Amino acid sequence: MMNAPVNHHPVPTEDAADEAPHDGSYDVLVSPEVAAAGHMAMSQGHRCCGGCCDMRRAIIIVNLIDVAICVFYAVYFAFLAKAVEDESMENKFDAATQAKVEGIMLKAEHVFIILALIKTPLNGLGMYGALKFTAWPVMVALVAYCVEVVMTLFARNIGGLFLAGFFAYPHVVFLRQLKSGIMSEANYPTEKHSCCCV
Repeated sequence: MMNAPVNHHPVPTEDAADEAPHDGSYDVLVSPEVAAAGHMAMSQGHRCCGGCCDMRRAIIIVNLIDVAICVFYAVYFAFLAKAVEDESMENKFDAATQAKVEGIMLKAEHVFIILALIKTPLNGLGMYGALKFTAWPVMVALVAYCVEVVMTLFARNIGGLFLAGFFAYPHVVFLRQLKSGIMSEANYPTEKHSCCCV
């Protein structure tokens, strides 16, 4: 009885594997969050400032900056008021000038303290809404920025107008993304983006 011939197939070497025809598929490196989400859809959301970060992250950043600005100016004018008081003690100002300048500095300090007390909870709501993908807290923060836009417009404060409008912008886009379904907790791993470590 004769045994059937055995066909021996050559074992492909590393060079042979490199020369093998490509089947058209590619390996894609993804973050653990995207892999866990179980889908590989491309990001559809608008990026803040043309690619800096996603809108959820932008809301958190601009609200933190807004709080920091209010606190900075409150401390700044407190130091200025103290400096004016110290200068007057050294007789560098006359009494009338000293009282006028000190009054202006104290008013500015009080204005920024009040602004910080009002805006910090509103900024906190904006950040909470972004973190939880909830529309109404972001809407409240947006209304506060819109009021600020109107106030700076009437005051003809171009710098303040630009800043308030810039801070309102990610809130508007984020709310549109929530409504359209582009931004949600489920697909945020796909939309997540940052140009730095923030």
